[in-house]
Amino acid sequence: MMINYIKENKKAFYTYGGMFLIFIVLIMIAVIPQTGTPYNRIALDLGFAQIAWYAVFILSGLMMGAYLAYLEFKKVGWNTDLLFDALLWAVPLAIIGSRAYYVIFDPSPSYNTFLDVINVNNGGLSIHGAVITAAIFIIIFTKIKKLNPWLLADMIAVGFLVGQIVGRWGNFMNAEAYGPVIESQFILNILPAFIKDQMFIAGAFHHPTFLYEGIWNFIGLVGLLIIRRKRILKVGDLFAFYLIWYGFGRGAIIEPLRVGGHPTDALRMFGLPTNIVLSLGLFMVGGIAIILLKKKFIKDQPYYVDMFVEEKTGEIIDEDHTV
Repeated sequence: MMINYIKENKKAFYTYGGMFLIFIVLIMIAVIPQTGTPYNRIALDLGFAQIAWYAVFILSGLMMGAYLAYLEFKKVGWNTDLLFDALLWAVPLAIIGSRAYYVIFDPSPSYNTFLDVINVNNGGLSIHGAVITAAIFIIIFTKIKKLNPWLLADMIAVGFLVGQIVGRWGNFMNAEAYGPVIESQFILNILPAFIKDQMFIAGAFHHPTFLYEGIWNFIGLVGLLIIRRKRILKVGDLFAFYLIWYGFGRGAIIEPLRVGGHPTDALRMFGLPTNIVLSLGLFMVGGIAIILLKKKFIKDQPYYVDMFVEEKTGEIIDEDHTV
């Protein structure tokens, strides 16, 4: 049965298998040459500029996510040029949004000039700001291009998870976003040595919350890949599932474990960590609200799997496929 399933989905296995190999090779390139911990954060020193491993992992995750979205565009018959048009705007806007999120919720701002505001080394970036900006962009972009916003959101949901799984290893190379001291000998025994050594901070081994979040997102990714091929989720539900899964995992499991080491850990909203407030209050609740509101106000929604058509380069889904 398993062999038949692999044969029927061999393109997907090649795609995700190839990405996994690239991901493993990237980690090996980053870790093996290191001579001690904490690891060197710089991947390439050009003399006049330095490229950090954090940027390498973030960019790699972005490229993988974009490629998966490209494949989804082809499956539903959308012109792939639309994806490239969207990326030209979405990527810089997401960076701006992620930085704006940090600046707005910084409890102790020290921004004297505009250069201080845009300097990502003064604080950092936040995935929450990037996702919120991307959602706003989808609404505007699909309105201009007269496309189905729910379908577009569904097509990038899997890419979001893959990008976050890969990008989190940038936190690993920076030895940040870690949890409390590990008390369990079992966890210490099962953690790979290169991860455990990098998480040896202030004289103790700390929980690698970046890894826990990656595992949580990987489980969500597998779930999405399975159910999106069945007539279970309707258009828009895939993105809602992503919001619920990521929001709950980040807000209820990962964030309460984090004790520091990352700039966004200090951000506050209503006196509470913004990452927890937005993960549970905006992402998870928002995902549930999307499903409920669509059922009430949008009738006769097609199933996501029914949107797939034979690959026809240049064909754009017509008005009958909008909701």
